[in-house]
Amino acid sequence: MASKEELKAAIHAAFDAAVPGGAEYTKVYASDMKQKNFIVYRSTTIHNYAVGFRPGSTELVILPVDEKNGRIIAGAPVAITDANRGTVKKRDLQGRFHIATKDGQNFRLTVIPSVPKIAAGFYQLPVDQKAEYEAFQGVKELICA
Repeated sequence: MASKEELKAAIHAAFDAAVPGGAEYTKVYASDMKQKNFIVYRSTTIHNYAVGFRPGSTELVILPVDEKNGRIIAGAPVAITDANRGTVKKRDLQGRFHIATKDGQNFRLTVIPSVPKIAAGFYQLPVDQKAEYEAFQGVKELICA
């Protein structure tokens, strides 16, 4: 597995390549864990995202990402602006930030300052992002105001 620094750099590079002007954004890694309980077994799915933002702005670009052998594969970016932003919830019972678009796309984002390597066993990507985390908290406050 790649180091925390290598994964963070790969996430940032994937965002920069997939989003026009991506290098101008501050980027933070976010994840969402969805669990379904069945009678016989429980299913857990982890969704990984690179979230781009500009401090002081309320615009977000959410890019689904997946990791394969240390390589980051990007999905299609979703831009969320004041014009297309739907419902927003600062924090749910699991501490996730909820944001939706008016066309029905919903995201539940968990952003933490440092994802430990042990969490990689749960399919989260281990990254350190203390400065980016703090900047994201400011943008989240603006969006939820």
